[in-house]
Amino acid sequence: MWRPLGIALLPALALIAWRAPRRAQALLRLAAAPALFALYPLYLWWKLDDPFLFLRAEDVWSRHVSWAGPLGGLWDGLRAGWAGVRQLASGSDATRYWSAVTDTDPDRVAAVNLEQLAFLVLFVVLTVEAWRRFGAPYGLFAALSLAIPLATPSERWPLLSMPRFGLVIFPFFLVLAAWGAHPRVHTPLLVVSAMFLGIVCVQWALWQWVA
Repeated sequence: MWRPLGIALLPALALIAWRAPRRAQALLRLAAAPALFALYPLYLWWKLDDPFLFLRAEDVWSRHVSWAGPLGGLWDGLRAGWAGVRQLASGSDATRYWSAVTDTDPDRVAAVNLEQLAFLVLFVVLTVEAWRRFGAPYGLFAALSLAIPLATPSERWPLLSMPRFGLVIFPFFLVLAAWGAHPRVHTPLLVVSAMFLGIVCVQWALWQWVA
């Protein structure tokens, strides 16, 4: 499955190279990255007769490129979240407020959409904090890593896999480590993390979709 984070890393590395004492040498080394990436389509062409197969790897999840870029996915995610609020507040399954998913219990659809939206809000906060604490390269990488999946939302679940995408955005963990350095934050952070770990382990053991 295609992962976009390598692309998200390039602008951050370019910013670091631009600020380096030996700017030209650093930029020249970075220029090798696109050439190395070109080897992957060549491998797919040789192995599977389709050099651009990686561009369609997410089609199975009904993902599409939004005409509004990341704002399109954000808007759809907010709509799905609001539909989730209405669904849970109604207390009835007679009406589906998020009609894009019809083969799953509507309350579960609402809970999943709200969970993914909550993680997105958390990741936005962590992105801002990463930029503030550790500098523009880290914040830029985190922002682009969120923007890419937001620009390709799923038609059924707009923020599909958002928690999983956030797990590989390493500046988030730097921020959490910085927050955890404070004694009053350290213990609650560990407790909440352990609680969520237990929840997803139970979901996985019950063959439920996790992230």
